[in-house]
Amino acid sequence: MEKVFYIDLSGIKSKEEFHNALERELPLPEYYGGNLDALYDVLTDVSDEWNIIFYNSSDLKLGMEKYFSSFEKLCRNVTRENECVRIRIYP
Repeated sequence: MEKVFYIDLSGIKSKEEFHNALERELPLPEYYGGNLDALYDVLTDVSDEWNIIFYNSSDLKLGMEKYFSSFEKLCRNVTRENECVRIRIYP
């Protein structure tokens, strides 16, 4: 059965806030490292069907353009590598 996660990115302006939001909304392991490499590792290991929907991403994109770009690339790579994970990002 697919698990759907809605993650509100409004008001997030730092890497720490971003990863705190992920830790609140996703069932991440205790050892989650709070960075994009750790997120990639977790998402490529998921064996259940996850549908992750990020919304209100404009603040993050405007405040941390380079980091957001890396995050988008990570999402594309994860969905190519792990067919159990679907990720959508909305402004």
